[in-house]
Amino acid sequence: MDSGPKEIELKLRVAPEDIAALRNHPHFADALHDPTHETLDSVYFDSDDRFLRNHGLTLRVRHIGDKRVQTIKTTNKGSDWFERLEWEQAIEGDQPDLTRVMDTALGPILTDDVRNTLKPVFETRIERTAYHLNGNDNDIVMAVDEGQIVATDSSCPVSEIELELKHGNPAELFKIARAISDIVLAQLDVKSKSERGYDLIEKTPVAAEKACNPELSAGMSTGRAFTMIGRACLRQLVANEPATIRRDAEALHQMRVALRRLRATISLFSDVVSDDRIDMIKTELRWLAREFGPARDLDTLLIEVLKPLRKQHANEPGLVSISKMFARERLKGYRRAQEAVQSARFRTLVLDTAEWVEAGPWSMSEDPLMRARREMPIEMHAAKQLSRRRKRIRRRGAKIGDLSPEQLHRLRIQVKKARYAAEFFSSVYQGKKATKRCEKVLSSLMQLQNCLGGFNDIMTRKALFAEIVANPRRGLTAEQNHRRAYAAGLIIGDQQAQIQQLLDRARKAHSRFDRAKVFWRLPRPRSVVVQPLPPSAGNQ
Repeated sequence: MDSGPKEIELKLRVAPEDIAALRNHPHFADALHDPTHETLDSVYFDSDDRFLRNHGLTLRVRHIGDKRVQTIKTTNKGSDWFERLEWEQAIEGDQPDLTRVMDTALGPILTDDVRNTLKPVFETRIERTAYHLNGNDNDIVMAVDEGQIVATDSSCPVSEIELELKHGNPAELFKIARAISDIVLAQLDVKSKSERGYDLIEKTPVAAEKACNPELSAGMSTGRAFTMIGRACLRQLVANEPATIRRDAEALHQMRVALRRLRATISLFSDVVSDDRIDMIKTELRWLAREFGPARDLDTLLIEVLKPLRKQHANEPGLVSISKMFARERLKGYRRAQEAVQSARFRTLVLDTAEWVEAGPWSMSEDPLMRARREMPIEMHAAKQLSRRRKRIRRRGAKIGDLSPEQLHRLRIQVKKARYAAEFFSSVYQGKKATKRCEKVLSSLMQLQNCLGGFNDIMTRKALFAEIVANPRRGLTAEQNHRRAYAAGLIIGDQQAQIQQLLDRARKAHSRFDRAKVFWRLPRPRSVVVQPLPPSAGNQ
């Protein structure tokens, strides 16, 4: 069996009615010819305790007419939406042939107990129409899949386009995806059919998805590491879009986290990925962050500030009035976030960023310096970034109590980027000692970030409520404005009372970070051999 060729694939979610429109569009009329039609019935196998899924594997037997094809794929929520390993071969019969999997990722973990527990868990029934889009040394298969994922007592529809690169430049996949998106409403999809099948049998609702860090390894190139981290960030962003449309507060929060992680990644690799497209990508990511900001900020204001105060001052009408006002503003914020993720601009942003992460100009530059940075082992780049950011935080955070709010805000951003860097690069440095040290570094950074974030929120809220006191609202009576002003004063006082405690905790967290030993290894400086000077002419 093959040692595991990589499957490079881009998946687009489309509505069934748009597939016909795409086929008939003049742009694709000449390209979509000589299609092949297949009925693909695939049965996925696993144990009741989801052994294969928990080990990052899927096992299926696909029925194509009289043929049976067994496929094993690796899964990784961080990056498998674009590239993964697969082992595929023809077999006899409807059951997996487990005698022929020893050269796959399943082989090392396949025990007799596992063999005996594998059984069908769900299946997919797909009508596939495939087109070969060849040219410019590229071989791409465009597969239009329509059908269902079926479990014992439920099912869900499938309507998607898969673009698989058989040979050539991955950037070509994105060109085709962009052409499709210009014609019909097409959204980059990061969930495979197998993931959706597991969601179906486990009755997983549309919900928020947290970040997943890819597994990096020493010796991996810095460019490859950037791509894997960028994929993981995009995965988190796109995966939370459906629940955000349903106004799920946690999903919106996770989309903001994904944006912050992606922007931090670009900063961490800025000397590697700087090209003529980076400014456009950063501009669009900032736009999306602004669209998400109001809803999430008002969520935390209502839940973390106003709700507790209303319990303490149950009969205070000004707090009720202010809460209702911000609840209305929060609703507007969620509508703004919904409109953003359903917009053509968001779909374009996702495709453009994905293309840049995978095959941007930075990845193909032949400039000697850019190439050297891209091909540098990740452990060297990681150590450089971690050391530089650690030095800044230790120096600038040494006198937290003397820093201005603006300086504390800048320190918070540095701490956040350092924390993400530690999370991204933790898998590069293996061993119990490195793991324990990493946990201490991350724990202190997280605590420091939370304290500084809390302080920044208080400064923002104090300014917001001071504005309410200073500027009575039109349309309210003098009494209503007075009550709001009184409530605003209560809130300002409550927030002010927390500042010293937050700064004290921040000092302690910084002290812990300052004492924590590094978990990374700095590259050893090259030894320089000093050659003796030749004798001068006067000594000859």
